[in-house]
Amino acid sequence: MVVGGYIGARNVKWLSGISLQQTPSDNHYQAREYKLFPPHLTAETADYSRGKMLGEIPLNSVVCDPAEGAVLSAGSVPVRGYAIAGGARRVERVAISSDAGKTWVEASLEDHGNHPTAWCFWEANLDLAPGGYRIVARATDSAGDTQPETIEEVWNFLGYANTAWHRVNIRAEG
Repeated sequence: MVVGGYIGARNVKWLSGISLQQTPSDNHYQAREYKLFPPHLTAETADYSRGKMLGEIPLNSVVCDPAEGAVLSAGSVPVRGYAIAGGARRVERVAISSDAGKTWVEASLEDHGNHPTAWCFWEANLDLAPGGYRIVARATDSAGDTQPETIEEVWNFLGYANTAWHRVNIRAEG
């Protein structure tokens, strides 16, 4: 089963039935593992009944091209990827940086029919001199939310829902 805009982390291969209920599941994974907490808590100090439940897909963008470790010719370098927003939100903008977020280039978004939950493909060109770069991508959704810069801003004990700015290290040669 696919439910657009929601995380698919429920091991659906085990699906043998569907039940509708008013309250969240008390199964071990839903009650303990799929919870988000502030970074100052530990597994020993967390009150699992107060953790934020994984549900809607968090805003996310990913650099697909160039790949990690790519060596490219200096000059105009195309950067491509996808972004997705959860719930009823849409991806409104994607920005790309090659200088750790000091400056940003706005990517062009492929028309995805303005449908919430649809992957939104994007592309931008960066003008790169010879040297090493860490390309960073961040998205903004129709609610005005932007991806967090670091994993410390969105935390759980197993790393689920890590949607911090995506980073890809490349080298431009000239």
